[in-house]
Amino acid sequence: MIRRTPLLIVLSLFVLVLVACGNKSTPTADATAAAPPADAQTLLTEAQTALDSGNYAEAVKKFQAAAAANPSLEAYFCLGNAYTRQGNLAEAEKAYQQALSINPNHAATLSNLGVVYYQLGKLSQAKDVFTQALDVSPEDAATHYLLGAAELQLGDQAAAEKSFRRALEIDPTLPEAHFGMGMLYRMRGDTANAIAEFETFLGGPPAQDPRAKTEAEKILQELKNQ
Repeated sequence: MIRRTPLLIVLSLFVLVLVACGNKSTPTADATAAAPPADAQTLLTEAQTALDSGNYAEAVKKFQAAAAANPSLEAYFCLGNAYTRQGNLAEAEKAYQQALSINPNHAATLSNLGVVYYQLGKLSQAKDVFTQALDVSPEDAATHYLLGAAELQLGDQAAAEKSFRRALEIDPTLPEAHFGMGMLYRMRGDTANAIAEFETFLGGPPAQDPRAKTEAEKILQELKNQ
């Protein structure tokens, strides 16, 4: 009987690839939004520094203060990121919802909220918000992968395959999508293709979650020993 290893191991760190506060590409409510007050911007910068250094409690505190000083999309988005890194998924969900109340079509917030839902086991909600994110940003390979992961966990292998393949059409080197395809083939009992996908995964760029490499090596060895 094939063991169905959860995909969470390769999903969990997607949410950690986030737009940094203070970066020129940091999300704003719209292109004409006024610059935040100086004190709010200072708090955002200090909070991002704390987040980058792994001081998640301080980052949360600073982002909360920044949101109080200027309740912007950026502040709530980054607060959600900080809560997620801290492992406080319930509060992360609230922060992302606050960001979406300002801009309901912000793709990065939708994707990160979807990961939170996934990690909370709310798979149908995760699927819905990943789909919303792709309506806004249809060429986002990572979100196609995330949608596929949710679909696979929901038992819809055909939809998951479509999502993984779309992710690889956009970014043929996306390691997580190759891992996802390997898991899909493994679930189907297609050992040869599963081995090929895990070998491609291990021979390509590293996954964002270093645990994925160890897991892939373990699964590959099991497949070769069958």
